[in-house]
Amino acid sequence: MRAFANAVVSLAPPPLMVAIVFSIAYLVVGIPVHFTRGIASRDVLGTLAGIFASLVYITLVVGF
Repeated sequence: MRAFANAVVSLAPPPLMVAIVFSIAYLVVGIPVHFTRGIASRDVLGTLAGIFASLVYITLVVGF
């Protein structure tokens, strides 16, 4: 697991990687939800997906 964490952390500086992970999670969740549930759901669920994905990345960085 430490090798995986080192590989992930070496891709980019942590603040940049958190921004990238947040953006990808928002797009992966936000855009499909926009078409299925509407604009308000996209903002709420997409933002939550981005926040939780970024928290997972932060935990990975801090934990290892």
